[in-house]
Order: sequence, then C-alpha cells, then structure tokens
Amino acid sequence: MTNLIENVDFKKLQDDLFSSTRKVWLASLGVLATVEDEGQNIFVELVERGKKIEARGKKTWTRTRKEIESTTDEVGGKLEELGGKLDNSVSEVLQRMGVPSRTQVEELTDRVERLTGQVERLTTPKKAPARTAVKKTTAKAKAA
Repeated sequence: MTNLIENVDFKKLQDDLFSSTRKVWLASLGVLATVEDEGQNIFVELVERGKKIEARGKKTWTRTRKEIESTTDEVGGKLEELGGKLDNSVSEVLQRMGVPSRTQVEELTDRVERLTGQVERLTTPKKAPARTAVKKTTAKAKAA
C-alpha cells in the first residue's frame, strides 16, 4: 500500500479536485444567471399572457352581462304582457258574473255622496232668520 501512496501525485490530485470544484461552482453561477435572465423573460411573457387572458375575460363578461340584461328585459316584457292579459281575463270574468268594476264602484260612491248631501240639505229644518233689534221710540222723543 505504501507503493500506491508513493505513486500518487497529491499536488496534481489537489489541482484536479480544485479545478473540478471550480467548474461546478462556475456552472452553478451560470445556472443562476440563466435562471435570472430566462426567469425575467418568462415573467414578462407570463404578464403578457395574463393581460391577454384578462382582456378575453372582460370581453366574455361584457357579452354575457349584455345577454343577461337582454334576456331579463325580454322576460320582464313577457311578464308584463302576461299580467295585462291576466287582468283583462279576470275583469271579463267578473263582468260576466255581474261584479262591478272599480270605476263603476267609484262612480256609484260619488253619486251616493252627492245624493246624501242633497237629502241632508232637504231634510234639515231651516232656521228662521235672526230678528234685528228695533229701537222703540218713545213719545217724548217724537215730541222733541
């Protein structure tokens, strides 16, 4: 074993080890530099992609919102139309049954109120007009 150790050039081994370690160190620094450069490029690219996705999302949201508003308006119009038809149908059924309409009831109420006022005026006894005081003149006053 002594022969083996004597044949080894420790200086060369040390230099080779140092050289290999330095190469690994430099390669590591190269990786970091590459990651930094490429990382920045990738970051910029990701930001640009994000902007495009955001713009697409906004367009989709705007279009969807408009479609929902249009559909809501359409449904609202249909409901109003249906409500009007229902009101008309109910009014027709009530008329066939002899139930007076709101307008007819209001007209009758007004007429009854007018007639009630006329009846009250006719049945309330009139008060006699108040007499004005007449001054009595005495004979003395006439003679003077």
